[in-house]
Amino acid sequence: MINRNGVRKIIKAGIISIIILIVLGYAYFAFHNFVNGPEIIVIEPKSGISTTTSSIKIIGKALRVQNITLNGRPIIIDDKGNFDENIILAPGYNVSLLSAHDKFGRTTKYKIDLVYKKE
Repeated sequence: MINRNGVRKIIKAGIISIIILIVLGYAYFAFHNFVNGPEIIVIEPKSGISTTTSSIKIIGKALRVQNITLNGRPIIIDDKGNFDENIILAPGYNVSLLSAHDKFGRTTKYKIDLVYKKE
């Protein structure tokens, strides 16, 4: 014989478990950007390289950012966070600084060291 009270308790516990999982999943989704913070990924050039050209293009991706600057100058990112900016190098050692801010006020920075060897 089937115990109806036992089945009801199992179904009730299952439904409550599913609701808790949905709430936790939504909370993770809602706080994902807050937990991870802003991130800058530079694809090109690699920091520390030497070049013989006075102009170089910085290509990368900015994740979870509200705005981003290169050496204090705002740069444009597309809807996927991609950016590419040309910079002019002075002869010798050059430092470029990418700085990104998110909507929660957090900041991340990425420093690129480049050496321009004039021919």
